[in-house]
Amino acid sequence: MRKLYLKQQHSHNLQTATTVRDSDGKAQYLVTGQFGRKNAFIHVYNSIGTLVAEFRQVSYGVLPRFTIKINNKIVASIGLSFGSLLDVIYIRNLNWLISGSLINGTYHAHHRQELLLAVKPARLLGTQYNELRITYFEHEPIFIGIVVILNRWLFNTKPTVLKNILRYPVTLAYQQQTITSHRQPLRKIAKNNQTKS
Repeated sequence: MRKLYLKQQHSHNLQTATTVRDSDGKAQYLVTGQFGRKNAFIHVYNSIGTLVAEFRQVSYGVLPRFTIKINNKIVASIGLSFGSLLDVIYIRNLNWLISGSLINGTYHAHHRQELLLAVKPARLLGTQYNELRITYFEHEPIFIGIVVILNRWLFNTKPTVLKNILRYPVTLAYQQQTITSHRQPLRKIAKNNQTKS
């Protein structure tokens, strides 16, 4: 399991290009992409310039879905759903589960009980990165593309009601459940509810 570092890009630019480096600072992959409502894609190239993974957006709106190609063959797809609210994301055909806190940039991918990927924020030379620890070398291009998609979707595209909920989660209290809010205290929420009723 080696560590790779992918720079976090907080930009509204429709095109992206970034280098993925190892712990020694050597370039291992180049990621290019184009984002938007149509023809969105992500290409992952290895250190000698060979295309090793391709992600193509096949559904649009607030919950996009991408197909994943290796050697020009679709091997999996990744999609976001209201049901998961990004707590758990399923990679179809590969049977991978991604879980954790995307808001904090800390999450994992498993196949059954086996850890395949661990992601956490890292700050290097004053710049914010995603640190990726990937168990198998052959999975690196796929996970790099997935991390780019998740980072881009949540932070770098137009805000929506769903994304605001994910950035500032509110869990309503009901039957011994705990209310948590990043925007207003519990007393204010309760007061507002009484006023409406």
